[in-house]
Amino acid sequence: MSEVLLSWITPDVACLTLNRPHAGNALNEALLLQLAEHLELLASRDDLRALVLDGEGPHLCTGADLHWMRRSLAFSHAQNLDDAERLAIVLQRLDEFPVPVLALAKGSVFGGALGLISCADYVLASNDARFSFSEARLGLVPALISPYVVRAIGMRQARHYMLSAEIFDTASAVHLGLVHRQTATSALHSSRDQWLGHIHKGGPQACREIKTMLRRLGKHDGLLEEQPDNLRLIAKVRTSPEGQAGLNAFFNNRKPDWAL
Repeated sequence: MSEVLLSWITPDVACLTLNRPHAGNALNEALLLQLAEHLELLASRDDLRALVLDGEGPHLCTGADLHWMRRSLAFSHAQNLDDAERLAIVLQRLDEFPVPVLALAKGSVFGGALGLISCADYVLASNDARFSFSEARLGLVPALISPYVVRAIGMRQARHYMLSAEIFDTASAVHLGLVHRQTATSALHSSRDQWLGHIHKGGPQACREIKTMLRRLGKHDGLLEEQPDNLRLIAKVRTSPEGQAGLNAFFNNRKPDWAL
């Protein structure tokens, strides 16, 4: 079964659907590799006007896959570097995608999924969606997604939500700037089509040039220059005593020693 489905909403609008509904569309190696491949191929198409990112079933993405995380307990520092780079590649390709990108946030949008939506140009969320930077409660760090998230919501808000790892609702996500608009789950697709209608009224090349211009302006914040250090950080934290203890506690359904 394909972990990522490619479909066409119109002849010039592609939709990539994360296709692991049995696992909440959680991120694993196969999904990230397939997503990276699709993004690379679609980016080369001159006839593409927009891209939609969706999830099969009730969730967009619940974060990292539990089995994948469990295997990482035995990874070396070098293996964790290679492992983390898969997500880094997806985030970069999504962020640098040449045409407008719409993400549909629904259900649980946790961990790495917040990086995915932070790379989109427009985020539409269902009223009942839930969001969380959940890494700290596992003794981990949201290192790879941090440049994109900080750019989306600002340093002040990132400090609070990444450190607290609390779950927040769609209204809060809109207030933060993480989500642009909220709607009923039943209206997600009609709201999606409304936004795509706006995109279709703009010049195709003009939209591409605007994205190029905004990427150039965004480079001046220096955040993405931190990505090599963030790769090393996530590999270090995963193999640290605290990271190992946090993951082991999670898999054994108990609180880690530091949790009161």
